Amino acid sequence: MNVILVIADERAICEAMRAALPETDLILFETGAEKAVRRLNTMQVDAVVIDDGPALGAQALGIVLEAAPWAPVLALSSRGDSETLANYLLAGARACLPKPFSCEALRAAIDRVMRPRASSAARDALPSRLPTHGHEPLREAGVGRHQMALRWLGRASNYLDDPKRLGQSLADALADIFDTARSAVLMETNSHVRIVASQGLSVQVTGSLLLGFGGGIMRWLEENGCLFDRLLQAGAADAAKELQILGARLAVPLVCAGRVCGALAIGEKASGAEYTMEDRELFTVLARCASGIFERSQSHRDASQRHHRLNTVFAHVPAGVVVVAANKTVAMMNQQAESILRLRAVDVLGRSVQKLGSGFADAVLRTLSDGQPRMNHAFHDPAVSGTLQLNVAPMGADGVVVLFSKAAEQTVQAREIAYSPFWEHLAGRVAQEIKNPMVAINTFAQLLPRKYDSEDFRDAFSSVVQKEVQRINSVVETLFDFARKPELILRRVNLNETVRDVLKSFEDELARRAIILQAEWEPTSPEADLDVSQFRLAIEQVLRNSMDAMPGGGTLKVATRRKDGACQIVINDTGPGIPPGDAPNIFMPFYSTKEHGMGLGLATAARIAQEHAGNLNLAESSEKGSTFVISIPVATNAS
Repeated sequence: MNVILVIADERAICEAMRAALPETDLILFETGAEKAVRRLNTMQVDAVVIDDGPALGAQALGIVLEAAPWAPVLALSSRGDSETLANYLLAGARACLPKPFSCEALRAAIDRVMRPRASSAARDALPSRLPTHGHEPLREAGVGRHQMALRWLGRASNYLDDPKRLGQSLADALADIFDTARSAVLMETNSHVRIVASQGLSVQVTGSLLLGFGGGIMRWLEENGCLFDRLLQAGAADAAKELQILGARLAVPLVCAGRVCGALAIGEKASGAEYTMEDRELFTVLARCASGIFERSQSHRDASQRHHRLNTVFAHVPAGVVVVAANKTVAMMNQQAESILRLRAVDVLGRSVQKLGSGFADAVLRTLSDGQPRMNHAFHDPAVSGTLQLNVAPMGADGVVVLFSKAAEQTVQAREIAYSPFWEHLAGRVAQEIKNPMVAINTFAQLLPRKYDSEDFRDAFSSVVQKEVQRINSVVETLFDFARKPELILRRVNLNETVRDVLKSFEDELARRAIILQAEWEPTSPEADLDVSQFRLAIEQVLRNSMDAMPGGGTLKVATRRKDGACQIVINDTGPGIPPGDAPNIFMPFYSTKEHGMGLGLATAARIAQEHAGNLNLAESSEKGSTFVISIPVATNAS
């Protein structure tokens, strides 16, 4: 159990701490620095959190540290600029967290301030031959090392999508900065810690060495969270042995998502000189910076993978699709969007939506602000030399999805732009069907690092992710099937027999739903030229729509007849009927009043009927039910 003292003038800060931190932690709350000092005089706490409210902030930090210099303090700041954060650190805070913050960031910051610093005994034990900072040549050399470290930090962002190059560039930089013949970057992969990049180590060592958190150097770094010197920590024999295998003298931890995920190691200096205190501090700071860069690299790769998956979903949609996250950055962009906007996804992913143009960004930002969809929003975009028509649908905490196209030249004039509900319903359906499974996957993915050791959680994670990926795949397949126009393979068939075969496949489902089937057959047994598999699909979609209209059971009437040179299939249900306001839209793709589904059933059936030179109509609808009629031509020369 950890005891955490929160100093804030708003109770909400304390409640947020209680919600975000483990239930086993004891959270104490004081509204002023003086009261907090009295509390510190009576009990030992593991961490002190100071908010920057009125009469608190830096002033309270000074009072607390004057009374309890040992206190590990985390400062909460309303400002996130580097100067403010640096001032808190210089004033004695072990960490500073900008507000607002995520639960993960808070837990990581608390963990960081509670890690014990290197003991003064260890510092006193440093060899007496350590050079002092007063020598001018050493000061000049120190400036050079800092400049090399800054150059690497400047170049590192170029390698975010390539972790191998990122690691190797860091290993090379360590060798140059600290004048050492050996350096290594170690990262956790598949429950082991491996050397992912090195300088001066043999292939035999880099290819075979596996470390773990059960003991040795990684266990020591995880428990202490500070620099390890192989010559000073004589009591850590296993850790020293592993560093000796690496040919390393010093090691510092890499921290990702609040936990040790790897380490940096460097050997003795090639010149034989001793590492100064300035060297050690620079090594530690560089490791902290590298930790943040590795986290950014992982986030960048995760975003790229999400973009690839979503782009697969939307690749065949004949419109541009852009997903903008809640933080106003571009999260996904399909190939059609790249083509319309004349931009490369790689240049805009993870960057502000303003990169897509001011007109585009305006519609997106307004939807993010008020949560209201914007349909058929048209504006002239000079960058594409034309008019764009946008349909923006909110996805709650996940941002917005935008479906858009470039208006044809002849429809540029506002008076010629016809309202098309198709885009509205497509945007809404795709947002719903993609958002829901992504929420489940995202939630479990965030919990995975903390709960990986739980077999029950891993089983649940595997089950949920597979199920939700299958849901997304089902959306993909549905969109593919609808977008693909199959070539019909016609053959002459008996219409009565075809419909009878379809009804047989529904017998069990009809009985389970308590739906009574009544069938009537045209006595002349009309024949038609049909693609049997496609036409069966059309009948099945209409039947399923009628069955869904009778969740509590009812009567389903199916009849075949011959009328005015056409074969007709009449399907009648005893459901509540279709509201007059919805009736004109029921055959529109992606239109649905149901909570689930893509709204393609009746649209697919209508398209198949049209491909057979026929049609699908809503003949009648009232409170007593609905009647659909599929009409197709009688086969030529059929009796």
